[in-house]
Amino acid sequence: RYVIPANVAVSDTRFVVNYYRMSADGRLLFGGGERYTPSPPADIAGFVRPHMEATFPQLKGCRIDHAWGGLVSVTTSRLPHVGHYGEVYFAHGYSGKGVILSTLSGKLLAEAITGDASRLDLFSTLTPMPFPGGTALRGPLYVLGMLWYAMRDRIKH
Repeated sequence: RYVIPANVAVSDTRFVVNYYRMSADGRLLFGGGERYTPSPPADIAGFVRPHMEATFPQLKGCRIDHAWGGLVSVTTSRLPHVGHYGEVYFAHGYSGKGVILSTLSGKLLAEAITGDASRLDLFSTLTPMPFPGGTALRGPLYVLGMLWYAMRDRIKH
């Protein structure tokens, strides 16, 4: 079925993003939706399906071959945190945009490891602020903020 005309990774403009791309063998990789518990839903395909079908109505009722879930690392700036600490290089906190931004981060990390850290050092200045409220309020404030933005997405879209 016709889904995406080019070999690109896509993320929509919602705060709680849907993201997708085509795999090398021509299958759609699709992610999206929000959940505020540390474990994925029992039926991941059923959880993602409404988001996928809203984005691609032509896929309504199609078979989903594989489904998986996990935690999403979200930073206060919604930008990934990349850099190095001595000779340990890191990249995390893609805030749901890892399908798109992890490729760039990988390239920056590879450049740094092979001797040119100039672009990685530029990105590493974008360090995220700590979540407000310290450890006691971090979780509840995170959930409250995500619920607020998810509701705003639903009203706007």
